[in-house]
Amino acid sequence: MSILSTLTTLSIGFSIVIAILLLVCYVFFLKSNNKSAGAIISSVCILACLVALQLQHLSFIQDKTDPLNTHYYRVLLFGVPLTFYFFSRFVLFPKYRFQLVSLVHFFPLISVIFVGQAIAVPIAFAIGAAYCFWLSYVIYGLKDYRKRFEIEFFFFIFFSILAVCIFVLGVLASLIDNAYFYHFYANGIAIGFILVTAVLIIYPDLLNELTEAVKIGYTSSTLVNVDVQVLLKKLEELMQTAKIYQNENLNLSMLAEAMSLTSHQMSELINSQYNMSFSKYIRAMRIEEAKVLLLNEPDSSILSISMETGFKSQSNFYAAFKELTGIAPGSYRNTNK
Repeated sequence: MSILSTLTTLSIGFSIVIAILLLVCYVFFLKSNNKSAGAIISSVCILACLVALQLQHLSFIQDKTDPLNTHYYRVLLFGVPLTFYFFSRFVLFPKYRFQLVSLVHFFPLISVIFVGQAIAVPIAFAIGAAYCFWLSYVIYGLKDYRKRFEIEFFFFIFFSILAVCIFVLGVLASLIDNAYFYHFYANGIAIGFILVTAVLIIYPDLLNELTEAVKIGYTSSTLVNVDVQVLLKKLEELMQTAKIYQNENLNLSMLAEAMSLTSHQMSELINSQYNMSFSKYIRAMRIEEAKVLLLNEPDSSILSISMETGFKSQSNFYAAFKELTGIAPGSYRNTNK
C-alpha cells in the first residue's frame, strides 16, 4: 500500500471514530440553547452521510471499486450539503420548522437518477458552496455583533475557505483521475472533522453564541416589556454578592432562571448592555475575581484560584485570562504584587 493510501486509510478511520464521538457528545452532553428534534435528526443525517462517504473511499482503496460510477455515492454527495443546510437552519433559527416549501431542497437529490457523473459531481459541490455562501450571508448580517465573536469567526472563515477548496475539487473531478479525487476528498473530510473537534474543545459555546447573535440580529427585542435597569441591578447582585459565576456548570438557562427571564431575554440583556456574549461575560466576571485573588492570596496556587472562580480546568483558566488581559496569570501576579 502506498504512503498516500496509508494516510487516507488513517484519515478515514479517524473520521469514522470522531463522527461517532461528535454525535454522542452533541446529543447527550453538549449544552445547547436550541437542540430541537430537527437539529438532532439533521446532525445524525450529515454525520451518517460523511461516514458512508468515507466507507466508500475505503472500499476504493481496499477493493479498487469506483464509487463515482454508482448512484449511491452520488446520492451521498448531494446528501451532505442538504443535511448541512437543514442543520444550520434548525440550530441558528429556533423558530424554523420544516414546511412543504422545504422540499425544494430535495430536488437536486432526485436529479441524481437522471444525470451522469460528469454533471452530478460538480453540481453537488456547487450546491454545497451555495449553502456556505448562504450561511456567510446570514453571519454577515450580524456585522454589528462581530466584535463579540472575533475568534469564533476565524474558524468560520477557515470553514469557508475549506468549502471553496472542496468546491474547486468538485469542479475538477471530471478533469482529474478518480483515484486522486477520492484521496483528496477523504482527507478533506478528515480535516473538517479535526477543525470541528478543535472548535468544540476550545469554544464549546460556539453554537450557543451564534444562536444568540442570530436571535438578536434577526428578531425584534424580547426586552420591550421589562425594566432593564431593575434587571441589571439584580444581575449585579447575582454576580457581585452571590457570585453565581463560581458554579462551573453555570449556563445561560440557569442564569436566566435565576433572573426570572427566558434564555433569549437573558442573552439579549447581556449582549445589548455589555456588548458581549453570555460565555464571554461569565469569563470576564471570573477573571475579575481571579485578578483580585492572585494579588490578595499570594500563597494560593494558580490551580486553586482557577477552581475557586468557576473554571473547570487550569488550561481553560489560562486561555481565558490571557484572552482578557493579554498576559498569563503568573505574570499578572508578579507584575502587580
